[in-house]
Amino acid sequence: MNKIIKRLTASSTWGASSDLTPIDLPRDGLITEVTIRANITCTLAATAYSDYFRRIIQNLRLEGDGGRAYLGMSGTQMSTMLSLWNEITSKAPTIASNGAGIALAAPDVGSTTFNSIFKFHPGSNPHDPFDMSAVIPAQALSMLQAKLTTTGNNVVDGGANISAGTFNYEVCVVRDQRIRPGQMTPLGSTLVYAHTANYSDFSYEIDVPGGAWLRSIILRVMDDTATVPRRKNDEVTGIRLSKPKSGDYIFEQSIREIQHTMLQRFGSPGVAGDVGPIGAIADLGPRPESLQNMIPAGFVIIDLRPFGDPVYGLNLTNFQTGDLKLGLTIENYASGDASTIYWDQLQPVPQNMVGR
Repeated sequence: MNKIIKRLTASSTWGASSDLTPIDLPRDGLITEVTIRANITCTLAATAYSDYFRRIIQNLRLEGDGGRAYLGMSGTQMSTMLSLWNEITSKAPTIASNGAGIALAAPDVGSTTFNSIFKFHPGSNPHDPFDMSAVIPAQALSMLQAKLTTTGNNVVDGGANISAGTFNYEVCVVRDQRIRPGQMTPLGSTLVYAHTANYSDFSYEIDVPGGAWLRSIILRVMDDTATVPRRKNDEVTGIRLSKPKSGDYIFEQSIREIQHTMLQRFGSPGVAGDVGPIGAIADLGPRPESLQNMIPAGFVIIDLRPFGDPVYGLNLTNFQTGDLKLGLTIENYASGDASTIYWDQLQPVPQNMVGR
């Protein structure tokens, strides 16, 4: 077994609201992790938005033969969800300062460069970069590309824009291993629900997709505001996963309890200072009282492994549409509020890939 971390020579150049040129990923092994590092330059005006450094990728696909998406995140600023997903599960920060670019939780005024790290780890152990519990079977594919769509250049700051940026790529690869029967691969999809009304007692129900294993459900909830939508906890206030045909349910919890369960389960202290709005930027450096970690507003990873297989979660391979439903309690409805769900699914490789 040969394990390597490969930094790709190809990179993507920032262009606002653009489909960037696809990047070919290596196909000489099994891919266990993909990292995208965004180097962004802005001219800022002391009105940084919450999640400013997370908000720069609109859509992201890791696409193989026949359009098969091994990561398929589409919708409004998918980079926010991917950044928080990695930060909670791996307990690692997702932003780096170049030395003078960050004051407290916001960038300094003026020309500022910051780095944001977006990591996709398809396996179930994010602390092992070569975790083989789920892989992208690149060596059995004839093509594999990373496809990015950027946001507008005004998503990080209320008074100024992104002026330049580059996306660089690193890939963890395991070589000299044949694909085994039952080898799991990631299969994820996004659902965006624009809120339409208030719903009590988990009564807004969404069909959970079947046909694969469901390891986790990742939910981000946005409250529309006069400036820019913000993550908040008072929009979706309760979540239930139910089996309507049997009248049973797997869990029902308030958003705050399920978020606390998330942090406990992943051993994470939380995310520091992201509840915004940030507003005017302080002229002092970080102090200890500024660095308390908090439960992240409007974001939750529902880990389903405790309810099923300890590595893969719930086996929904034989489930039909409607067999499992996600019920939401929705409050404080206003036009523009929205929830984004990422179904973190896994599927065994097709038989024709086994042994390759």
